Formats: sequence, structure tokens, C-alpha cells
Amino acid sequence: MERNLSFDTEELSSIAVRLGWAQLEMFADEVDKVQVMAAGDDSSVEDLRIAVKDGILTVEQPQYGLSLNIMESRWLQVCVRVPSQWKGDVALSTLSGLLSARKLCAGSLSLETVSGDLRAVRLTATDATLKTVGGDMRGEQLTAENLSVRSVSGDTALDALNVQSLKCTSVTGEQTYNMTSTFQKVEVTAVSGNVIITAPVEAMDVSLRSISGRVRTEGVNIREGEGVPSVRVTGVTADLKLISIKE
Repeated sequence: MERNLSFDTEELSSIAVRLGWAQLEMFADEVDKVQVMAAGDDSSVEDLRIAVKDGILTVEQPQYGLSLNIMESRWLQVCVRVPSQWKGDVALSTLSGLLSARKLCAGSLSLETVSGDLRAVRLTATDATLKTVGGDMRGEQLTAENLSVRSVSGDTALDALNVQSLKCTSVTGEQTYNMTSTFQKVEVTAVSGNVIITAPVEAMDVSLRSISGRVRTEGVNIREGEGVPSVRVTGVTADLKLISIKE
């Protein structure tokens, strides 16, 4: 079964999608209206709530899709397509379904999964938040003034980052962050997962501390004070590496 609905952008200030096990994709395209497309078994598609209230387009599974008979065959895919010029707030979340977002431009952007993987490509936002618990996180060409990344056991790899402030926390997952331009500050906390940060900046105010892990810098000119990017990374058993790459 399929459902296809369209909404005028003039009435929408934000989009919120909350799903359980369903797969979710949202992207910008050359269209005039916001389009919500759902495909799946009849019950799952019919139960999907799609409504606009107070300028917020909400798409959600009932009780996040948890009240299911596991003996029944269920499948559901949801795709949200927005005009390229639309720049409202976006909040997307799934429990176990894959979450994919690309080519979006938003004021506030939140992407969150529990056990599902997260994919983010060519996103621009003033404030962006990426969260997973056990899912892996992959991203590239992410631009934001403030980017917050949180993960428990999933691995995180973000490439081509253009951000002013980056704050990341992880327990056991591996963390890799590749910056493409100068920044103001980076704060990373890890317990047992390793951390690698690369940036096209030589002079940085750096503090790398790990209780039992290895700490290394490559090509970094460590300076203190204002006027240089600040990097603060702490770990327990995690290995920490900061690399300066010349442009």
C-alpha cells in the first residue's frame, strides 16, 4: 500500500518525523511542495499519522510503532521530500529503522536513532544534533555553526566538516572527525572508544588527556590563548590522535 501527500511550504515552519522500526529518508529536491510518501503493508501505512498543526508537519507511527504483533509481516518506508529553498526546522527520529538525510538546509536540525544506523550527507544548519545509541553514524559535507554528536556504542565517522563548534560524546564507539576549515572549538569525550581528529589548521590550543590510552599529535603547533582554535579531548582507555593537515 502507498500514501502520497503534499503540503504548501508557506504553512510549514518545521517538520517532525518519529518512527519506530520503519526506514526513514528525507532530502531536498526541485519540487514546489513538501511531499510525504509512505509504502508498506496495509496496516502500517494506514496507522501512520500525518498531520499539520500550528505550522508543524508531524509524521509518526502510533506509540512509535512498538505495539506490534511480531507474528505478522510488517514493513514500512517513509520518504519526505522538501523544496530546495525550504529552510524550516527539522527533527527526525527512529528506534531501529535506518535514518537517512541529505541536501537539507535548516535552522535547527536533529537526527536521532536508537539501534538504527544514521546517514547524513550535504546538510546545512545553524544548530545540528546527531544522536545514536547502538547504531553507526556516517556523515559528510556537514555545515553548521554548532554541531553536537552523541553516541553510546555505535561508531561515528564524519567527513568534510565545516563547523565553528563541535561537541561530541561517546562511550565505546570509535570516533573520527575530519574538518575542512578552521573552527573555534572542539570538545570530545570518550571512555573506551578511540578518537581521531584531522584539521587543516597548524596552530591550536590543545588539551588531550586519557588515563590509560595513548595520546598523539601530528603536525600540530600547540599554542595557548585566544586567536587560535581550541581542542579539548578527554578519554579513559581511549587512544587520542590530533592531526594537522596542510591545505
